[in-house]
Amino acid sequence: MTRHLSVLLAATLASTGRAQTPTASRALPTQSVSLTALNAFRPTSANWRIAGAATADRRIPLAMAEEPGTGVLLNTPAAGARGSLFTAWEHGDLDLSLDVMMPKESNSGIYLMGRYEVQLLDSWGVKAPTFADLGGVYQRWDDARGPGREGFEGTPPRQNASRAPGLWQHLEISFRAPTFAGGRKVTNARFVVVKLNGVVVQENVDVTGPTRAAAFSDEVPAGPLMIQGDHGPVAFRNIQYKRYTDSVKLAPLRYRAFEGVSMNSPVSEGNAIAISSGPARDPEKFALSYDGTISAPRAGLYRFELSLGWIGDDPETRGPSVGGGTLTIDGKPVVLHSGAERSAFADANLGSGPHPFQLTFYKNRPEFSGQKVELWVEGPEVARQALHALNLPGTVRPPPGPIVVEPGLDPVVLRSFLFHRGTKRVTAVSVADPLGVHFSYDLAQGTLLHAWRGPFLETTQMWHSRGDDQTAEPLGSTIVLSGTPALAVLAAADAAWPDSVDQSQFRRDGYQLDPTGHPTFLYHIGGVAVKDGIRPGPDGLSLRRELHLRSPAATAGLYLQVAEDVRVTRQTDGSYVVGDRAFYVTLPAGGEPPVVRQRNGREELLIPVRFERGEATVAYTIVW
Repeated sequence: MTRHLSVLLAATLASTGRAQTPTASRALPTQSVSLTALNAFRPTSANWRIAGAATADRRIPLAMAEEPGTGVLLNTPAAGARGSLFTAWEHGDLDLSLDVMMPKESNSGIYLMGRYEVQLLDSWGVKAPTFADLGGVYQRWDDARGPGREGFEGTPPRQNASRAPGLWQHLEISFRAPTFAGGRKVTNARFVVVKLNGVVVQENVDVTGPTRAAAFSDEVPAGPLMIQGDHGPVAFRNIQYKRYTDSVKLAPLRYRAFEGVSMNSPVSEGNAIAISSGPARDPEKFALSYDGTISAPRAGLYRFELSLGWIGDDPETRGPSVGGGTLTIDGKPVVLHSGAERSAFADANLGSGPHPFQLTFYKNRPEFSGQKVELWVEGPEVARQALHALNLPGTVRPPPGPIVVEPGLDPVVLRSFLFHRGTKRVTAVSVADPLGVHFSYDLAQGTLLHAWRGPFLETTQMWHSRGDDQTAEPLGSTIVLSGTPALAVLAAADAAWPDSVDQSQFRRDGYQLDPTGHPTFLYHIGGVAVKDGIRPGPDGLSLRRELHLRSPAATAGLYLQVAEDVRVTRQTDGSYVVGDRAFYVTLPAGGEPPVVRQRNGREELLIPVRFERGEATVAYTIVW
């Protein structure tokens, strides 16, 4: 039986597998690897070159084509040209992100420092991934261990988040190099986070030495990034990175504590080892000031973030009367925290060397719990770093454990608010299938919003206290669909597709469950009755949508919008690839010929609806 309202009672606390990282807007820009030529890399063999675009047929093993131009790094190994590619620069601690495309059955790898591999492999459809699948940390190898025991360590991805061959996939790696003291290794190399297509697949994985097929057998503080070139074709683009080599220092540091929030004369002062609210005499109402020197290891742009733990979660109760703070450097204000939000951040261009600074902050209302203050900094080759005390207790409530809903043996149908392309959809429903293929749907528009594989839905914002936005969030490897109405009557072939349905012509009729527990959504648009059924493919790799329509009168100009994006391109097998090679669409044989049309710099894939004796059926399948 399908679970819908009953999941309110059955939801459990579980890990979402997502790492806690600062929001993108609060991180400094990355450096980009130029792909106009191979100048960013050491000389290599002829299998590596720069192209304008890459394509791969998802049906043909190891087949990859290219177009002239720049912006894509391409590897097509051949006899006599199978070399790996090394960056001209070296790194220790590194954050790396890139897009990668692989044809069917292809194989490659990214070696941090030329030694520690994150596997690249066409792993689409693999049910139980191992260390040798996409996103795996590859195993080590030692012949001396004896037959059958040579391979050891290796960490599989937490889940298979890979996409179909020929689609662009996004990979993010946060890596920390081994450290050394007195000529001996002190800490192992560590993959802090590996994310594939938005999903955390590795977290805090130590590697005790170089993995199999590494370019180097030793361990050192720094080495080049290496991409394996001898196994199979692979393409890359948007390669961006941050290297980390230094840290910011605070010294000397003095504090002054004031009674209440008046800063006329201190009630205590002295030397401090770190920034905290510890010196406050009354932890519920106080003001503190810290003075000292902040030393920048190199000249450049530094980003500072000031967070005050007593600023409440409820926007209606935030404000200057709760508290605030100011950070000044070289006598100039940098961060001004008004109390309007928990954190405030700003940038400062600093020269290398010491700079005088002052940090003041206050808490003005004892009814707000918490007294923790946090000051963070990030800069050129400086990872996001705490300038406050990390080991002093605070009274800020920890965030609640994520509340995750998963299907058991039956589908799940769950109503919620849901964000789609930055807009809150208040009539959304999400459907989970035991095969691990899920989707979200807007009942008021009759349209698909998302499709994804993997875990189903996080509902913490819905079910913990009031939440901030009271929304559910799709988990797993998610594709974002257009979200515009599926059906529309066009007065002319070039008429604009509506952004939303005319509610005077739209009537929701709920949904009905089939014997397997899957919903079919029912609605009327004009005089047309619609049954909209969306089901996972039996392979767990696709989502098929079939609409049955009934109209007692002739309905001219009715179309189904299958896809809308920057481009929709027909493939040699008759399918279509949507957007920037984000997903595929297949159409059943023998149906009405589709139409691809251009409007306002974007493309739409439409199917004309033809009624016979008042009935019509249109269908398509999304593959990713």
